[in-house]
Amino acid sequence: MKRFYIFLTAIILLIAGCGMRTLFTSQSLTDNDWPKKRVMVMPATDLTGINLHESIDTISEELTKHLQQTGFFNLYPPDKTKKFRPFTPGKSIDPELLQEAKERGINAIIFETLNPIELNPGKSGIWPFRKKAWRVTVSMDIDILDINSETILLSKEIADNTALSGEETTEERIKGGNTETKQKALKECLPHILKEAANAASISLNQKPWTGRIVAIHTKEIIINAGSDVGLRPGVVLEVFSKGEYITSFNKQTYQLPGPKAGEIKIVSIQQHHSFAEPIKEGDFKPGQIIRVKD
Repeated sequence: MKRFYIFLTAIILLIAGCGMRTLFTSQSLTDNDWPKKRVMVMPATDLTGINLHESIDTISEELTKHLQQTGFFNLYPPDKTKKFRPFTPGKSIDPELLQEAKERGINAIIFETLNPIELNPGKSGIWPFRKKAWRVTVSMDIDILDINSETILLSKEIADNTALSGEETTEERIKGGNTETKQKALKECLPHILKEAANAASISLNQKPWTGRIVAIHTKEIIINAGSDVGLRPGVVLEVFSKGEYITSFNKQTYQLPGPKAGEIKIVSIQQHHSFAEPIKEGDFKPGQIIRVKD
């Protein structure tokens, strides 16, 4: 079993250096890759039933490396001293996780979920040399949450199929295959799935313009939650939007709609993670309002 975990980790590490220039399609290169978005990648949730243990952390680590190599994003892990509730589609996000993301100025959170591995008995090869085999499907869900709007940017299942030869017993057929077969399928399919997940995440994140927030106002000095780390510089003009009304979706989640434009501000000085701005003209500016770079 330990040999499997070591081999699985090695397989995942191999994809970090293979074909990164061809991994990301031209769809990733949009006008929305500046300023850089801060992205938090959560540890993957394991629903495979084969107890991946520490190997599950390698999945989020390698996905982070793929995204980091694009140069489009600033990647951050969650606070490992805290235990957050796993992401479940259609249910509310852990409020403590949302609060941490807002305090750190995170733009989006990526959740990965390894689904139960599907095995179906069948045959492989060409007649008359066909042999009994397992037809296997390995899949992973990737979900991306936009923090400022609290809406889902992407919800996608990425799957890969393979056929593994092997004799099945009656007990294995009833149980849906054995652990060893599932482990082999995971080793074979996971590298492709992670590449596809990184590509899908990159495209989705770059389809949405960058947004930030006003965090404090002192007289006419306005502090925003983005600085030199995302590429902002003095002189950049930002549009400020008031908070809109709240609506409740069909799955009982509450979202805040964008409000009307409150005015424009201009950055006058920069720090690494924050910037100081001043109003271009008088406006109704308040902490918590959404900002974005003026076109």
